Formats: sequence, C-alpha cells, structure tokens
Amino acid sequence: MVKSVDSPLKYQHRCVAIFRDKKKQSPTGFGLGSVEGRVAIHYIQPQSSKDNFTFKCHRQNNSGTMNVQDIYAVNDIKFHPVHGTLATVGSDATFAYWDKDARTKLKSSETLDQPITKCCFNSNGQIFAYSTGYDWSKGHEYNNPAKKPQIFLKPCFEDLKPKSSN
Repeated sequence: MVKSVDSPLKYQHRCVAIFRDKKKQSPTGFGLGSVEGRVAIHYIQPQSSKDNFTFKCHRQNNSGTMNVQDIYAVNDIKFHPVHGTLATVGSDATFAYWDKDARTKLKSSETLDQPITKCCFNSNGQIFAYSTGYDWSKGHEYNNPAKKPQIFLKPCFEDLKPKSSN
C-alpha cells in the first residue's frame, strides 16, 4: 500500500528519514528537512493533530542586521537507533541533536569550515558519522577545490539521550 501525504513544508525538500515507535519498533512517522532551515515531524497516524509539528534550525543571526537571520538548508536527518532522538546537518556547517518528543535541542556543534552534507549513526547508536564538503548551496563561484571533503566519526550515545522529565 502506498500512502501520499501533503507536505507540511512550503519549500524544496532536501531529506527525509523514518522514525520508529520506541516500544513496538514499527515505523511511526518521518522527519522532513527543507532548504528553508526547517524540519517537519509528521506521524503516520497521529493521535492528535498537535503531534505533527515543524521547527526552525540551521539558522544564524546576521551580525550586520537586527532581527534578520541567515537561513541554511537542512541537508540530512537521521534518527538515533536507540533513543529515538535525531540529528540534523546543514549548509551552515553545523550539526544539531534534537529530542522530538520534548521538542528541544539537545546539543549543537561548532561551525565547521564547510557545509555538512550527510550523516548517519552506526547500528547501536554509539557513533555519529558526518561528511563535509561543498554542497553548491551558494553556487559555483563559492566552490573552493582546495577544500577537500572530509568524514568525521564522533562518539554520541550520551549526547543523544533524551533529557529526563524530572
């Protein structure tokens, strides 16, 4: 059976990832990232319409102008295989960890010297891998062939644990 869902986002989609129910381990919904620096969390069968939501990410305050943000594409989303939290990576050259259930950011990285193009977790969720390289978001004139793509491996299990609700 194929199900079609209207997108909760207005602009071009860049990535999609499925998340699972923590108890049953069955597919429950998906995260969708876009070029507008926004992620949508969408449940396949929401118990309430409030279960589905969007949040802003991969944005930076513009130092030259008040109340203006530079908006960057969300290049990839991955859900942690144990905790159910998620990581996003973007054209702003950062990654961030999020708790979708508490709707909070758990951690964000320092800005790297190139956009982060893809990410993943190993099967037990101990290692977060991400790659950097030019993503063409600023056009060919900003491509610097001297900057080589790189892959990073980072321990992550503790950083992705949901915060306790105590």
